[in-house]
Amino acid sequence: MSLRLSIRKIALLLIIALLAGATGGIFGYIYVTGGSGEASLAVDDALATRQANDAVISDAVGTAVAQAAKEIIPAALGAALEAERARQPVQFNIVSAESRASFTLEEDLRGLRTTVIGTTSEVGGKIDVVLADPAASTIGTILINARTLETDNSFRNRALRGRILYSSQDENEFIVFEPRELSNFSVESIAEGETIRFDIGGDLTVTGTTLPVTFAAEVTLDSPTQISGSASVNVLHADFGLTIPDVPGVANVTDDVELRLDFVARATE
Repeated sequence: MSLRLSIRKIALLLIIALLAGATGGIFGYIYVTGGSGEASLAVDDALATRQANDAVISDAVGTAVAQAAKEIIPAALGAALEAERARQPVQFNIVSAESRASFTLEEDLRGLRTTVIGTTSEVGGKIDVVLADPAASTIGTILINARTLETDNSFRNRALRGRILYSSQDENEFIVFEPRELSNFSVESIAEGETIRFDIGGDLTVTGTTLPVTFAAEVTLDSPTQISGSASVNVLHADFGLTIPDVPGVANVTDDVELRLDFVARATE
């Protein structure tokens, strides 16, 4: 009996020892990993550190947003301003020194078929161009000084002024075109270097007679401050009550006359 009791005691002691060792190990692990419990940083310092970190992040975000704003906002505003500017009319004035109004017809001169061209640079007018919407553009009154039209023949020039156009008389000095309608545009907008084609309907007055005519026109935007182009129409001189005097050596003058304007116009400063 005493032997059995001794074995039981020994086993119990071993179990107790093992349990004590395991418990000690657990508590030791907890003790070591639990640290000292002392604050590494005062709470005020921790708050200050957090606020500083937040400020750094905020500054970084703010810098990124500011940089994006610097790049995006001006670009957006610039695009908007450019789009709005393109919808505002730009006034161009015809430059007489660089423009020419002309008429062209055919006649027999001393038995030879001859092309007669009369020209003048005394032409003026204003054109308001809407680049983003050319159909919204307008053209003011165009004046051509008929008295200054010249051909290659001084006698013919005198006949024009005194017997055909009667431009030597003050009331007939100017040919007047009053544009009424722009139509049939080839494009919906125009950019620098591009050419647009369209029709100009209006009233043409020659030697006191006014008739509706339609010029075929084309205009090129040479630069933001200059346009150039041409406009032409064919008319019958008899429709305006014009007659060709019976002159020796001149015969078979065509009824059909081409009227043409080649122009350069610059923006108003």
